[in-house]
Amino acid sequence: MEKIELRKSQKSEVAIAVPLIYSSGPPSFEYVFKNDQVSAVDFLNHAFVRDGGEFSYDNHYSLYFDNKMVGIGSVFDAKQAASFTLYDGMNIIRFYQFKSLSVIKNGLQVEGLIKLPKRKEIVLAHLGIQPDMQGKGLGTKLIDALMEKANKDSDSRFILDVSEENPRAKALYDRLGFTTTKTNKSSLKNKHSYVANHFRMERILEL
Repeated sequence: MEKIELRKSQKSEVAIAVPLIYSSGPPSFEYVFKNDQVSAVDFLNHAFVRDGGEFSYDNHYSLYFDNKMVGIGSVFDAKQAASFTLYDGMNIIRFYQFKSLSVIKNGLQVEGLIKLPKRKEIVLAHLGIQPDMQGKGLGTKLIDALMEKANKDSDSRFILDVSEENPRAKALYDRLGFTTTKTNKSSLKNKHSYVANHFRMERILEL
């Protein structure tokens, strides 16, 4: 019998985890973290193995199928997100050093479009499934398992943001009962990448 299991992510998974995280929004990651010397993946590799922050291993769960890692995702509320600014800022400064300010500026611009959760909101983010395992229902399993892990109460709601350039993911979220509450238009573009328009979607919690 096939076994599907959600586990807390570990530093040792970095080689599999980071490409999956990156796959959840390559253009946006490149817009924020790429410069003439490094790529977004370089920074994500740096951040994933350090404690704390939005991109850390300790803010992620790994999906295993027959004891093989096939997916990753993150789920967090406003209280958890409040700590990200300090940890992510420190990671950026350590990694980019004197080039940190432009990265921080880019990140704040994207945060204005893809907003962190407010009180009673729980975010699902960085959702990724290995390409050769897509179309097998594992995306649904990942999201269901992440929602089970969330620190929630009766008036919580789950939210997520999806690029309008990712209709396959949006179709999955539609099927899972998420509804589009807003379309956030983007004009963000630099020499390395751009940020597409994003749909903000939500699902009211049913306890």
